[in-house]
Amino acid sequence: MKKIIALLILTASIILSLSSCAPDTATEITIGVMNGPTGMGMAKLINDEAENAESLYEFKTYPSPDTAIASLAKGELDMLCLPTNTAALQASKIDVSVIAINCLGSLYLMTDSETTISSISELEGKTIYCSVPTSTTQPIINYILKENGVNANIECVSDHDALVAKIASNEVSIAVLPEPKVSAATGSNNTYSVDLNLSTEWSKISDEPLTMGCMVVRNEFLSENKRAVDAFLEKYEASIEYINTPENIEAAAEMITAAGIIPKAPLAKKALNNLYGSIVYMDGKDMKNALIAFYNAIGQDLPDESFYYIKWF
Repeated sequence: MKKIIALLILTASIILSLSSCAPDTATEITIGVMNGPTGMGMAKLINDEAENAESLYEFKTYPSPDTAIASLAKGELDMLCLPTNTAALQASKIDVSVIAINCLGSLYLMTDSETTISSISELEGKTIYCSVPTSTTQPIINYILKENGVNANIECVSDHDALVAKIASNEVSIAVLPEPKVSAATGSNNTYSVDLNLSTEWSKISDEPLTMGCMVVRNEFLSENKRAVDAFLEKYEASIEYINTPENIEAAAEMITAAGIIPKAPLAKKALNNLYGSIVYMDGKDMKNALIAFYNAIGQDLPDESFYYIKWF
């Protein structure tokens, strides 16, 4: 009996010791939010926390990954939304882990009024314009073309806005852009139409979804604040669920605009309609499996196992 009591006391003391050492969830977190689809799911949380006088979260929006990554590297950010291939590239440079996928495919193939593409096979011998040579767009197109046995010429311009400008002036016949730039392009030139959803084309050649956006955390911050990170993820998941619910589209568009993620509510609404089902929350093993399949497909070097964070609760 004495041994049992002693064992119970020892167990209780260990639990209390662990509890006292466990990181508190009441930790301030600075979060970087990218313009566009990777940041859209954060809008409800940004809206809610703006009305919370005791909020632990500070949000900073960025128009491009470069400045955001520099802030992350300096320790000015604890977390950041990023394209999935960029996240993998930064894994060793900044020492980050991926904690959630927040956006699936957001790429669309557009054509001018004189061109119609109804299948990938019809791209044989054609020239396809895309933007940002360092983004995920080109490797995704290359993989889809390769798996369909199609040879096409890929031309990259400097950034998304440069390609939108070319579409506005009828300089290209076939282009691939992500939302919300697709909506911006069709708004500037309504003779262009969306012919193919590249997420659909991806699903024909892969068992895993096309994963384009994610959230990373600095490992130095994560190691000391796992419970706070997990608590954030619960709120983030709820925010994404709200943004991705059709009944909330009007309010969601206003929140996205108020957060500085997309400049105008009508554009945000149009993008949300086109992206329905693509703004997602995925973590744990599902996240890991989807990312590994994606990285293998586009020829991205795989990060270490520690890159994929599995939350505590």
